[in-house]
Amino acid sequence: MRRRQVLASLGAAALAGCNAQNLCGPRDTEPLPNEDAGWPQQGPTPANQRRAPSLSMTDPTETWRIENDGPVTTPAVSGDTVYLSAGVRDDEGGRFPVGALFAFDRETGTQRWRTVFGDPHGAYAGCPPVVYRGTVYVGDAGHYSLYAVSARTGAIRWHAQLGGSVNRPVSAADGVVCLAQQDHVIAFDTMGEELWRYSKSGHVFLTTPTIVDGTVYVGSVFSPDGDNNESEDDHASVVAALDLQTGDVVWEAARGENCNPITAADGTLYFSGANAIHALDMTDGSRVWEQPTGDRRFGRLAIDDERVYATGGSQAVAFGRDDGEVRWRYEADTYLRSHPMVTANSVVAATENPQSDDAAVAYALDVDSGDPRWTLELDGKMGFAPVAGENRVYLSSYRADERGVLVGVE
Repeated sequence: MRRRQVLASLGAAALAGCNAQNLCGPRDTEPLPNEDAGWPQQGPTPANQRRAPSLSMTDPTETWRIENDGPVTTPAVSGDTVYLSAGVRDDEGGRFPVGALFAFDRETGTQRWRTVFGDPHGAYAGCPPVVYRGTVYVGDAGHYSLYAVSARTGAIRWHAQLGGSVNRPVSAADGVVCLAQQDHVIAFDTMGEELWRYSKSGHVFLTTPTIVDGTVYVGSVFSPDGDNNESEDDHASVVAALDLQTGDVVWEAARGENCNPITAADGTLYFSGANAIHALDMTDGSRVWEQPTGDRRFGRLAIDDERVYATGGSQAVAFGRDDGEVRWRYEADTYLRSHPMVTANSVVAATENPQSDDAAVAYALDVDSGDPRWTLELDGKMGFAPVAGENRVYLSSYRADERGVLVGVE
């Protein structure tokens, strides 16, 4: 087994950032070579399908790992580089980690650069990075900001203070960077100028937007008290379609339950709510099908040409894309925490075991039957959503001692 270990060193000095009104970094937003090769966005495209159709893996072998003395997130993979958001300790030994962004060589795991955000009073937000047009976009809690960082050098291009922690990754297309930030859905251009905001009284927006053909699709959580908690009476929750360039409402459809991230394919939107998996017509939000899930709560979805895959509790379930009927169901022996990722032959998800001595495990389930094809024990109690790049899967996890680990397997 080829193995190379790289330890992400802890840092002290925070880098001074630029706000969106005072750009001090390079203004160039030229895409990286082969930028879209891999998993540059957390979808890995703005359609949020969580699909790597060319990847096939049967016996995963670790090729390299990165260990960090602080938490990590799901990475982004773009061209020959892996980008990782992580928490690091400041020189004064602060109680909480501050946010940082790392770039590693995809083949060897060698660190290329590191950028630390905030100051000793900052905090790590746990927001996965996104690469778009030569810039890495990542949220941070220290300055309640969205940061735009040069993917080539790590220099901070700009940051926008938003009055609250940015915990979910952005989506980007057609020169627009879009994120959901609690009370608003907000759009910026690549120079950091805010283009528009969308809000709806009594609603909060907590998930990554979906973008297809110039339209942004977002789902809300109905929170009449404004406390970001889900309401038991959530009939006012909506799925909204917004014009990407202007933020104008194309349509709004009340869906009767709080919405998780939306997946889009072939004119249909798919998402999970509190009690069902939904399929909506992309043109007007009308219902295509609905599959009740009882008291089972599912999160983010992955899709291929035939099925919709969901994880929730200890179950992974495949639904037919055309009718929503259950195709198979797999019961794990612990909680399947992470969002699924679908490859040519497997659905991959990770577990968490915070209340036991068992380590987290990555499961790869056969797309046709749901039977396990392979499993891989992770370092730590908590596994995060897997991503892919060419012939490799990247798995991040979190230990009880607050160390984060990222491994590449192929």
